[in-house]
Amino acid sequence: MSGITLTSSESSTILSLQQTTTLFNTTSNDLNTGKKVNSAADNALSYFQSVSLYNRASDFTNRKAQIDQSVQSLTAALNATSTIGTLLTQLQGVITGAESATTNSAKATATNQVKTLGTQLIQVVKDASYQGINLLESTAITLRTQFSERTASALTVSGYDLIATATGNSNSLFTGTSQAGGILSSTGINFKALLASSSTGTGVSGFTQVNASTASGEAIFNNALNVIAAAISQNNALSSALGTNVAILKARSTFSSSYSSTLSGGGDKLTLADLNLESA
Repeated sequence: MSGITLTSSESSTILSLQQTTTLFNTTSNDLNTGKKVNSAADNALSYFQSVSLYNRASDFTNRKAQIDQSVQSLTAALNATSTIGTLLTQLQGVITGAESATTNSAKATATNQVKTLGTQLIQVVKDASYQGINLLESTAITLRTQFSERTASALTVSGYDLIATATGNSNSLFTGTSQAGGILSSTGINFKALLASSSTGTGVSGFTQVNASTASGEAIFNNALNVIAAAISQNNALSSALGTNVAILKARSTFSSSYSSTLSGGGDKLTLADLNLESA
């Protein structure tokens, strides 16, 4: 059987029909997927640019989740320092009351109150843990939050050891240079450190052993109040530092969210179809 011979007009018509069918299929696919670029075959440059943008947007979204967890860790520590500040103020009041107490019974009661407050201070520090990270219990702990793939784009927060007993440890609450150790030990208040003074050189185990009307007794109470005042000041500084870091992380979390949307929007502009145009 001989082949079919087509005129140039017929060949042109068939070609036009093929192109129309191809365009129809392409438009149908765009309408179904919502995209004008579904693979590298559609537009290699736009496709790979969009993949890069989408991947980076996903990376920032994932890092935002990590940032939000770091905010929670710091907030847990910040809540604890707020409670510590309240307990320190109460401790200061008890010591002031003990100084003016005239009976051994009142002094003994004040001694027990200080011990109770010391125990609670320890428990607050130990309870300030979030997902295994306690920034108030050890200087060996650090919280590092990575903001992007760049190494320098990060925030590192060093921990504090608020119950250390080493003299001169700047990260330890209640540590004074005139004491043999920190006044807050792992078991509670160390009275011999709290009620020591540079003028006496010795410590006592409770308020009943201190006579505030004598020069040495007055020096002991003054030293105790100075130590607590220094602890309050240090705790306030720590709270301020934690609050600043929380603010930084929240700002970066907001940036990560908006930047991820910007990146995704850029990818969409390269790949999404104009549905109004395709429908027409």
